[in-house]
Amino acid sequence: MIRRNKFPLNSTIYCLMLVLLMQSVNMHAFFRKKTVPDWVNTQLSDPDYFVGIGSAPIYKKQNTHVERARKDALNELASEISVQLFSSNVLVTLVRNDKIKDEFNSLIRSRVSTELDGYELVSTYADKKNYWVYYRLSKQKYYEQQQLKRQAAVQNAVSYFKLASDAEKNSDFKLALVNYAKTVDAVKLYLNENIVASIDNKEENLIVQSFARLNAILSSLKIEPLLPEIHVMSSGEINRDKLTFRLVDEKGKLVSGFPLLAHYSERAIQPANMVTNEKGEVQFSIGKIRSLNKEEVFRVMPDVNAILVESSADFVVRKAILDMSINTLSVPVHITKPSIRFVVKERNVGVDISDGMVGKTFTNLGKSGGYISENSREDYVCIVETDTKPQSFNNGIYTSLLTGNIVVTDNNKKIKYIAEITPVKGMQLSPEKAGIEAYNIFVQQINTRYFREIEEAILK
Repeated sequence: MIRRNKFPLNSTIYCLMLVLLMQSVNMHAFFRKKTVPDWVNTQLSDPDYFVGIGSAPIYKKQNTHVERARKDALNELASEISVQLFSSNVLVTLVRNDKIKDEFNSLIRSRVSTELDGYELVSTYADKKNYWVYYRLSKQKYYEQQQLKRQAAVQNAVSYFKLASDAEKNSDFKLALVNYAKTVDAVKLYLNENIVASIDNKEENLIVQSFARLNAILSSLKIEPLLPEIHVMSSGEINRDKLTFRLVDEKGKLVSGFPLLAHYSERAIQPANMVTNEKGEVQFSIGKIRSLNKEEVFRVMPDVNAILVESSADFVVRKAILDMSINTLSVPVHITKPSIRFVVKERNVGVDISDGMVGKTFTNLGKSGGYISENSREDYVCIVETDTKPQSFNNGIYTSLLTGNIVVTDNNKKIKYIAEITPVKGMQLSPEKAGIEAYNIFVQQINTRYFREIEEAILK
């Protein structure tokens, strides 16, 4: 008879309980995976809090998801604040440039993210692939903090506005511009709001008044020239006295200690920035006139940018002020070329040539280049002497050699250019015809070399 193995009753009960327990654990894990917080997939809205929910993928062997989700949540939190800030935005209507308005908006929005604090972590959640984080910020707490910061900014703006107003009354327009710019800069992060303060027992909108005074000062300043136009000869110099300018206000009063900026259309000048002296005057210098144009322009304007840099105002604030109209003075510079009188002595094999091709060539080039004066005035004299001599005779062909020199002097008999003509060969059936051939070649050299060298010598 075969004997059966029998489990004790208590062992059977133990195994059954173990199976049930394992099934219970598996079922609990199953349901736990399926339980996702409502805030993960729902757009939350809370009347008392700003809400920010962020997420990030989880990558193996990396631990970046927590920080990335946190940044995403805070960005969303700041974005929600920005939407409420700008839902009724009436940004300074005094700024006419739409691009500058957009830059102001970006500047104001930046304060939301840079000054974001006091937020709290509500919850986190993760599955195998993603991680979520939930932040919130009390609206009451945020607005209380912002009110304190705004009050401090307005207080600074009031101080700058008073300094600017006093400076303007004393006709210190540079200091006035600096402090009006500082006024705007102090409250630049609140330009979407109505910024009113008490100035001398009178309620004033600081931004409106600052922009109005900035515009009024800049439009009132006028630059007056010593000469309304300037005449100068190429390669000549303009006396500094001729480039004298003075700055006056709307009452015609001289303005000292104010920077002016000059621009010459031909090239940059140094120095281009000058500050008016006690007489309200500045003098600029161009140096030698090298332009080949008949007219250039010399412009002078208030150097507003230099003043704004001194104010340390934000770049966007400076751009808004620089967009205002200013009075610019333009003085025409009329340029005339120096006149040249050509004295040409041509000979061919020792025989004088009247009305020769060398004389005609120099005269024509002088006229086309604007160097021949119509009033018999001469600044330079160009003396050209040429002659040809037979050099050789071979196989019925004569060779003649052209030689000579060119000398240019000014009114003081000072030599400006001198050249010994490189010998030019001509070959023909007679010495005279060979000489003519040499002259033809020399005329080409005048066009391509000698006249250009003369120009460079008198214009340098």
